Amino acid sequence: MAWLVWLIVGVVLLGVEAISLAFVAVYFGVAALFAALVAAIGGPAWSQVVCFGAASLLGLVLTRRIATRVLRGPAPKTNVQTLVGRRGVVTKTLGDDATGQIRVGTEYWTARTYFEDAGEVPPGSKVEVMSIEGVTAVVMPLELAEGPDPSTAAS
Repeated sequence: MAWLVWLIVGVVLLGVEAISLAFVAVYFGVAALFAALVAAIGGPAWSQVVCFGAASLLGLVLTRRIATRVLRGPAPKTNVQTLVGRRGVVTKTLGDDATGQIRVGTEYWTARTYFEDAGEVPPGSKVEVMSIEGVTAVVMPLELAEGPDPSTAAS
């Protein structure tokens, strides 16, 4: 008769998991089903409890981190992470010794050049955001990123 109690507990916990999607009750539900199996083959009460505890713990330890990562998918990019690779326009001169300012879309960012010896980058120049360091965009002027125009090169 103990197997029936474990079976009911297991099914109820699996039902709770189906409703909540918290990905916790499933471990206890499956463990209760294992305990029901031990009870059905005549195992003593202590072995049922040990089986329940071991199966719960083993399931949690071995699969929870992986399963939650797979079910949630990749972490969404935040505002700052979406800026890397985007292009902007210089609004205040970027110099060798000081930071300037750029506009990316409708946002203004403090910026500095990727290469320290890039020289001054005047307002109106187009830049590409290479990374974000704190609240400063690290940018590369597009002339440097794309290289010289082959059509203007001397033959």
